[in-house]
Amino acid sequence: MEWAATEQRVCGFGERGTVSLDVDGWRPGDGAPALPVGVDAATVGETRSLRLPAEATATTADGTPLTEERLSQGTHLLRADATFEVDVAFEGSASIHDAADGTQLQFDEPTPVAVGFRETKSERPKVTVPPTPAGIATAVTAAGRTHRTDGPERSHPGFRPRTPAVAFGEESIPAELTGGSDGSTMTVPETMPAVLVAAPLAYYLGATLRVDSGPPSIDGDALSHEFEPLPDFAEEMADALCGLCRLDCRLRSVPGETGPADGGLEHLQSATPGERLAAVLESPPSDPPTWPLSTYVNDDVENGRYLPYLLDRLSLVHPASASALDPQTHLERSLDEFYRGEAPCVEAVDPSLTESRFHTWLGDGTPVDASTLVGSATPDPGVGDQLTIDVICNEPEMGGERCVADVYRRRLDAHDVDVRIHERLSTAELADVFQRPTDLVHFVGHIEVDGMVCPDGLLAATDLTECRADAFFLNACGSYYEGYDLLRQGATVGAVTLNPVLDEQAVTFGMSFAATLASGFAFDRALALARDEIIVGRDYAVVGDGASRVRQPRGQPAVLHVDRTVDGFTVSYDVLTPDGAGRRYRDPFEGAEHPVGVTTSATLARDEVVDFLERTSAPVHYDGSLRWGNELARHVESSGQQS
Repeated sequence: MEWAATEQRVCGFGERGTVSLDVDGWRPGDGAPALPVGVDAATVGETRSLRLPAEATATTADGTPLTEERLSQGTHLLRADATFEVDVAFEGSASIHDAADGTQLQFDEPTPVAVGFRETKSERPKVTVPPTPAGIATAVTAAGRTHRTDGPERSHPGFRPRTPAVAFGEESIPAELTGGSDGSTMTVPETMPAVLVAAPLAYYLGATLRVDSGPPSIDGDALSHEFEPLPDFAEEMADALCGLCRLDCRLRSVPGETGPADGGLEHLQSATPGERLAAVLESPPSDPPTWPLSTYVNDDVENGRYLPYLLDRLSLVHPASASALDPQTHLERSLDEFYRGEAPCVEAVDPSLTESRFHTWLGDGTPVDASTLVGSATPDPGVGDQLTIDVICNEPEMGGERCVADVYRRRLDAHDVDVRIHERLSTAELADVFQRPTDLVHFVGHIEVDGMVCPDGLLAATDLTECRADAFFLNACGSYYEGYDLLRQGATVGAVTLNPVLDEQAVTFGMSFAATLASGFAFDRALALARDEIIVGRDYAVVGDGASRVRQPRGQPAVLHVDRTVDGFTVSYDVLTPDGAGRRYRDPFEGAEHPVGVTTSATLARDEVVDFLERTSAPVHYDGSLRWGNELARHVESSGQQS
């Protein structure tokens, strides 16, 4: 699910449609009570009033009909059953007015309100194709038939349904995915890299993708264009997709956004996708925003199973290329005497990466600086009515990281969260934790070549009947192979180490990673933030679906950079997630909308920066370390009083 908000409207987008809530002077911020952890999308802001949809039945959280004319002072959680479920949480009092256009909550003063949306997902469609480049091209063509609109609104993730899962066998395509294309046909050489490189643009256009000899090309009513062979073809596809999506972001008219941007492009709003692409190829945009995600592939046909991952996230695709890792880049290789015990080491490779922010690897070897995609090819992450986290400390000398449980509790801050602490588990007890349903296992201890160390021996992930933990963090030396096997056993995503790590560095990383993960950041983003806190950050990596989250963020998953200047403070605001392609966000300084990947900044006086930080719980890079907005506000304010 997705959300968007302006000063007058907060909207949620799901498989079944759109839900809009009228608001009065909505101002993004923080300070509202916690929503249930199971919401699929959530935002927080300050408003003077909020109107629920006219078709919605409003109740309290326990299902009691909302019949009072006024809610007294207190913490309230309301629920509305509209096209999908809407949760509203606030603290204070409010008057209730029923009208034909919906139930309105009128607050006595501007009040922080959290709005969450939740929808029961339907089963993802599935296509079955032969395990060949031509078969994968057929699957891409079918995925392009899922679009709800030919207009520029398809650039918004809320208007792009989930793409079908891919199975191998005799061709079978659901009837609803066999309709006509946008009139364009893309032709590429009969190789897996060529098909996958072309896949995101072909899907976005709704074009027919086929394989044949000759150079890659696209032909249709609106354009005819020939591309260079690989590897240049990958760069051309990336430029075309980024340019087209950026154009559509400017042209689209989506509820909860301020509308199309000015710029003399109105004639393209009603153009076909092919016509809009022709405009991009004729006049490529300059200075495009940073793209969220790139994926690197080899010629293994099995990579075709990961089409839903590539297409749902509009990942750019490039042929995988890597070199031997320079040993000088891993400082800890010369610090063996300080390592946390004997552990397996991974012979990692140094991948050639593009300028995207996040990177996923479907190539040979184990990369640094990119997540290794393995396990389920169509993860559909989602938290149930309760979030469960198991923290395991299996070594007494590492008890310093035991307090990470408090980090999870504080950052999650919800009544439906269960953080359980385990110490010195036996092999049977540790196996039981992984084999029962849980959302996250945070393991602190030793790992040896043959498994995780327990008081009575070693437990290997391959010894498990299955892994029912959705996610894991193995904060132990050389945990990559155990993490890889946990994914094979059923997990969705995990964080691991590639080599031994220093105990102090591991604790620092573990605390930062837990805090960002519990705040709603995707695994890839959380790991990148925590990496900056230690010298040997490249020794930590993500395996599996790095766009997965333990919980949804409350609002935009922003990261701030605050620097002191002669005139005050320079504050930069960065919103970018692995699954953020096509999203826009509101500039907190001027209120303008920007595509994700564009960083905005402002220079603020001390009292202004304190006010700004008090309204956010976002992580902040300040004075060489990672802080948190509302905590940093107190530091900045007190330092000003002392000067």
